[in-house]
Amino acid sequence: MEMYIRYYDAKGITIGGIELEKISLLVSTGNLGDNIIEEGSFYEGVKRQIDCFAADAGTADAGPTFLGADMPHNPIEWEEHDLELLLVESRKRNVPMIVGSCSTTGTDSAVDRYADIIRRLAKKHKLEPFKMALIYSQVSKEELQRRLKDIEPLEAPYELTEEVLNETTNVTASMGIEQIVHALEEGADVILAGRACDDAVLAAYPIYKGFPKGISLHMGKAAECASLVCWPQMVKESIIATVTKEYFSIEPMHPAQRATPHSVAAHSMYERTNPFVQGVPGGILDMHESEYVAETDRITRVYGSKFVPSPDGTYKVKLEGAGEVGYRVYHLVGIRDTRAIANIDQILVDTRKKVSQIIGPHRDGDYELHFHVYGKNAIMKDFEPQERITSHELAVVIEAISKDQELATSVAKCAKFRFFYMSYPGQMNSSGGSVALLTDEPLYPKNKCYKWTVDHLLRLDDPLDDKIFRFSFETVRGR
Repeated sequence: MEMYIRYYDAKGITIGGIELEKISLLVSTGNLGDNIIEEGSFYEGVKRQIDCFAADAGTADAGPTFLGADMPHNPIEWEEHDLELLLVESRKRNVPMIVGSCSTTGTDSAVDRYADIIRRLAKKHKLEPFKMALIYSQVSKEELQRRLKDIEPLEAPYELTEEVLNETTNVTASMGIEQIVHALEEGADVILAGRACDDAVLAAYPIYKGFPKGISLHMGKAAECASLVCWPQMVKESIIATVTKEYFSIEPMHPAQRATPHSVAAHSMYERTNPFVQGVPGGILDMHESEYVAETDRITRVYGSKFVPSPDGTYKVKLEGAGEVGYRVYHLVGIRDTRAIANIDQILVDTRKKVSQIIGPHRDGDYELHFHVYGKNAIMKDFEPQERITSHELAVVIEAISKDQELATSVAKCAKFRFFYMSYPGQMNSSGGSVALLTDEPLYPKNKCYKWTVDHLLRLDDPLDDKIFRFSFETVRGR
């Protein structure tokens, strides 16, 4: 497919000689509370005419542990810092503030965590009363069991069954724009949403105001990580995303950054197998005919993006679920001997065999043993195209997982010791002199080990299905 990128000065473009109506959003972070918003560019942004403050706070990139254990990913101090900036400045202007996927996971407890922070901040700043909407999207396993016929795999290579749900601790449904728009229609000033599609968090307000769905959704996709849509890459810097009837634009607030056609197109295309199509509840965002136009050397406009409804008229939301695997124990072994490095593949095979022999072959199914070799395929694994090891040293992360913590510890320790006694062609040392340890003690993560169990689509007859998405409205008084 051809992607259209035009470079020219488009400043002052009008349609039929009439300046286009527009809405501007301040997007200050792509993962609220993960580190903190940089205040310099944020306050530069609030000097402009801002119609809405919007921020995504969630990501599956953090892994399944936080959803599975229903625990926050970020320190509460960082979350409070970011929420304070958004709340105070949005209330000064009497414009909406929208946050999606609260505290990374978007579980019910995560929404409540953010709501408590907002109530506390309102009192701290003695804010005038405002209406707050809480949108809950955590779904009970019992409800999903009743709807198995309406659920299909997304990326999961299996059907969702009662057995899979029994292995799952928590499940969320990722809302689209419809649920957030409903909260806006009900007069909410502050919206705290559970798990939400990244683009929906930003696109909901312009769509609520009547701007084209395709343009708004593409803006949401391009701007959801804030300054990461610009070059050079800087994190936690604010941008302004502006939506009109014909295009959207991105402008960075940090003076050293530029939103170029290349950078905006690149960010529009990441995180998907088809770079021109983004699945959303109820249809797709079609970017085949999107044009990326340099308005200035720092601002880019995007034309031509379309929303295409599902051909069969269905409305589907993504389900995310995680379940407990057991306990995880690590050891970290360093190898400097070039002969050992050259024979590392066989050393790992021999180590695994010896661990099985010592622990007992009858227990092979009771644990997992993984070797992550940094310096050889640790990142790409089997997809790594470079076969030759060029590093002079390797770090082998030994990872043992079991429902029995004692067994996981024994497996990790056994593997560690086998590296001291490894044998390989050309070996010169008589003991484990070529092995270094970061620490003698096994490393125990504070949380149990979790895995993704649910990655499916749920068909809904009504986007506001109250068994899936639940709303709570309250008046928050700061004085």
